[in-house]
Amino acid sequence: MFTSVAPELIARLRDSEEAAFRAIYEQLHGRIYRLVFSLVKDSAKTEELVQETFVALWLHRASLNTEQPLYPLIYLTAKRLAIDHFRKKMLEIGVKEYVSSQTVPYTNETEETIFLSDLNRITDESIKALPAQQQTVFMLSRQEGLSYDEIAQRLRISPNTVRNHMVSALKALRLHFSRHGVMFWWLLTLPLF
Repeated sequence: MFTSVAPELIARLRDSEEAAFRAIYEQLHGRIYRLVFSLVKDSAKTEELVQETFVALWLHRASLNTEQPLYPLIYLTAKRLAIDHFRKKMLEIGVKEYVSSQTVPYTNETEETIFLSDLNRITDESIKALPAQQQTVFMLSRQEGLSYDEIAQRLRISPNTVRNHMVSALKALRLHFSRHGVMFWWLLTLPLF
């Protein structure tokens, strides 16, 4: 049985009403969280995937149909994100195993030092190029490990605004890194300084 979201609420969301988004979030968050957690078994990753699910809902709100139930759409989005998470994880494990089986233990400290120095410089440049609010939200999330709700409380803004800032910041950082020929995932795997 689907969790029913009133067509009027969907229409208000489609019209970009944040109060409608918050109401839908509060109504469906628990069920979506339980679904994702049953697949991922990691509370931090679950929260991240649930947040991504609702960010996707917000970003695609204009295409919503009030005649169709909303829960199945959100359910499928969350399930796809969880499956993508597993695919990436398996690919990462496979790549790591392949690389470790094909490489000879070797270190070149000078090369690594230069690479890390360049990477830190590019990272600093890209973060400093963000608008102040995006920069703050990004640093609180990545450096201090705060959740969107904790950031919202600290900055006295809505969690939805935090989500929007994070989405915009990640897009800008991805673009900046690609201009420098650096794969964006390095930003996610290296600690920020």
